[in-house]
Amino acid sequence: MAKQLEIEFKTLLTKEEYQKLIERFSNYKGNYQTNYYFDTPRFTLKATDIGLRVRVRDSYELTLKRRKHYSIIETNKIISKEIFEEFLENGIVPDEEIRNEIAGIIGNQKLVNFMSLTTYRVNVPYKNGLLAIDKCEYLGEVDYELEYEATSYEQGKREFVEIVNEFGVKYKKSEAKIKRAYAALRKKI
Repeated sequence: MAKQLEIEFKTLLTKEEYQKLIERFSNYKGNYQTNYYFDTPRFTLKATDIGLRVRVRDSYELTLKRRKHYSIIETNKIISKEIFEEFLENGIVPDEEIRNEIAGIIGNQKLVNFMSLTTYRVNVPYKNGLLAIDKCEYLGEVDYELEYEATSYEQGKREFVEIVNEFGVKYKKSEAKIKRAYAALRKKI
């Protein structure tokens, strides 16, 4: 089980800004990943600002995200395809540490996969961090985002402002992917 502190800055991109960045970094290979988001039928995790997902890329990674000040604490665990399929079927978190961490919040409620989000991502080491240039598709929506992952808040914020200016991107506040997906789901219900 890996725990890590995630410090990231992001902006939504227009399709044109996205295409310019993809062109600029065309020597970097992208990949597809799909995030399957889980919550109780009453969205108890969302109400407490917790995200739970399984990311499918080359492997299956179970991730619990909790906000702490300006950063996010992530708990990650690699699981098998079979365990992921059981989780989809029975709604019981397949990892004891994560299950225990949310037990006081969800009680005995089962979890359901309420949506998935597919991202085409190009990762680029840049300055002292990592850029992620994303095209996201969920619930019939498509959006584009630039993320910058840093090792410290102060340095990361300064570098992110430099990056946005350098690339000629107009900053547009970007909620977390799961929050954008929730908003799209709310429109459909």
